[in-house]
Amino acid sequence: MSTSPETLELLRGWAAQGIDLNGIQKNLADADIQIRFMELRFLMLDHEIEVAKPVATPAPLEEAAAEPAAEVANSPKPASEVPMGGMKIQLDDIQIPGTMLSGKAIFPSGIRGAWQFDQSGQFGWSDLSAEPSHAELSIFQRELSAILSKGQ
Repeated sequence: MSTSPETLELLRGWAAQGIDLNGIQKNLADADIQIRFMELRFLMLDHEIEVAKPVATPAPLEEAAAEPAAEVANSPKPASEVPMGGMKIQLDDIQIPGTMLSGKAIFPSGIRGAWQFDQSGQFGWSDLSAEPSHAELSIFQRELSAILSKGQ
């Protein structure tokens, strides 16, 4: 790949916009510049180009309310209706293959993400729109525990 100043400037611009490496690789391909993912990653490391973290924007309330809420087993209320200080946690109606339990979360700041417990009990995030604060993660942990204890 050509590491011309123009190409590096494109990389810096896309990274500043918060476009991840997959998106940058696609943009390069659209510009007829072919590069493997690891080569792109090393190139960005060599030139100290970092992808900016996206700024979380609060989700519109109508959109959050329109999402279907799954009911916790044996729970009289859907998870999204449990009053929890602005935190919305849902359980998936149909669990993701390979997981024991999965669902979605909307943090008070508007950050969204999908969570799951795999077959070995390990917790994980996917599709996290931005990084929640430690305080928000603490709220999530406490409130997910409350939802799950009600379902037992």
